[in-house]
Order: sequence, then structure tokens, then C-alpha cells
Amino acid sequence: MQNEPLVSGIIPTYNRRNTILASVNSVLNQTFKNIELIVVDDCSTDDTISILEQINDKRLKIIRHSKNKGQNAARNTGIKASTGEYIAHHDSDDIWRLNKLKVQINKLKEVNADVLCCQTAVNDEDTHKYLYNHPNEKLVKEGLISYKQLLKYNCTTTQTIIGKAECFKDILFDENQPRFTDWALSLDLVKKYKFYYQQAVLVDVYQQKDSITKNPQKGVRGMEMLFEKHKDAILSDKEIVESFFKKKASFVCKTGKNPKEEMKMILKYNPSAVNFIKFFLSALGLYKYLFNLKQKF
Repeated sequence: MQNEPLVSGIIPTYNRRNTILASVNSVLNQTFKNIELIVVDDCSTDDTISILEQINDKRLKIIRHSKNKGQNAARNTGIKASTGEYIAHHDSDDIWRLNKLKVQINKLKEVNADVLCCQTAVNDEDTHKYLYNHPNEKLVKEGLISYKQLLKYNCTTTQTIIGKAECFKDILFDENQPRFTDWALSLDLVKKYKFYYQQAVLVDVYQQKDSITKNPQKGVRGMEMLFEKHKDAILSDKEIVESFFKKKASFVCKTGKNPKEEMKMILKYNPSAVNFIKFFLSALGLYKYLFNLKQKF
């Protein structure tokens, strides 16, 4: 432990009485021991704080917001309060595997990167049955990530991101970003720092029913904000255009609307027969039905 750098783990939480203990313990029980764990409670109305206060570990620090500010603000509170050489982000409803920090710190040093992310195992929230790994090994390979690569395919998730503390103190989370906060942060980081993707499953993810990932309206708005910020880079590459607007179209469909404008943009930059059919279907108001039918199978 004497030769280990101090790592500040940061967990934002809000009304997570059923999951917070397992999340916290997955950090405190790491094989890598030189940790300070900062849990920022975003003014929970349940007994999350009471559960946290029963944990007897001097490495745990609890900060409570006097009013609800949102998870991005809570993450930023944790960043500003941290004292570690490295910062590792986590979520209050997911689990780090016990060797996560040791594996990631070793890889950061080995490849001389500033920031690193890894894979997650995505599990059914009710049965905890394993579903798939994210990101897909076919879509991204281990190595340094470029800005355009990350625009085309988001291989990051917040609970896997770790890096030198100065990176996160320099570039904070956007507190107005309603969704894709991991993507938004990583796109800012990758333009300035060496960002490495490690193909190793080190986190188990469980999406809760009230998770923001269940809100398609926030998905649409999150994509709109990303487009506003990265418009020039997105429109400079037809593959990024198609990937980006295909992703946005999926959220538009989930809101019950047809993604006519999204299909129009894809067709403009890649005028293929398949994309024309998709645009035609969206213009007729049929695309959303086919999309939702496909999701059932």
C-alpha cells in the first residue's frame, strides 16, 4: 500500500437505499487498498445517508447536498473534494469487480495514458442474469481512442472511467447535460488528454427502473446537446453522421415519434437505397412501428 498512489473513488447517489451498500463495498473491498471513497448524497429523501453512516471505514467520506442538484453536480462536488493522484468514477447501483483498480492503475502506467475506460458486463436489473458486454468487442479494439472514433461509437461508461486527477479537475462534468454524461465528458477529455480503452470486463452494471437511461426524452435532448457542441466534427464524416443520427433516431422512436429529420440527415450524407427506404418510411409515419416491433424480438 505504501507504494500505491492514492485513488479517489467518487459515487453520486440519490435514493439508492437498496443498492448503495453493495456499490460502496465493491470499492472498499478492492485488492488495491490506497483509496479515499467520496460519496456525494444529492439530498436523498430515503435512508441512504443512514446506511452510509453505519459503514465503519475511515476511507469513506460522505458529503450531502442541501438540495437536489443532479448527478453531474454531485460528481463535480466529489471531484473538487478529492485529494487523490487518480480519480475513479462509479455509480451507486453498479458493482466494481474486486481487481478493477489494480488492473486499471497498472494499465494506465503501462501505456502512459492520462485517462482510461474498460468494459462492463450488463445484467438484467431484476434477475441479475448476464446479458452482454459493453462495448461490443467487434466495434472497438483495445488501444488509444481518437476524438473521431469516440464520436462514431461511445465506448465509455462513467463507472469505468479512471484517470489522473488533474484531467477531471480541469474538465468537469457538464451539469446541464441530461444524458450521455460519460460521452460528453470523454469527448472533451479525448481532445486534450491521452485516452485509452482497455478491453477487460471490470464492472457489473445493473440499470434501475428509475434510471435516467430509461427516459427517451432525455436521450433525445442529450443527443441534441452533443450535436450542438460537436456539429462540425460530426458533419465532417458521413460514417459519424450515420452512426450519430441512427442512435438519435432510436430515442425519437422510443418517445413515440417518427425520426423523419434524423433519417433525412442520414440520407443526405449517405444516399443509399436502404437509407432512402428508411426516410420514406419515417415520412409516412411507419418507421417507429417497425423499430418498436424489432425491439420486441
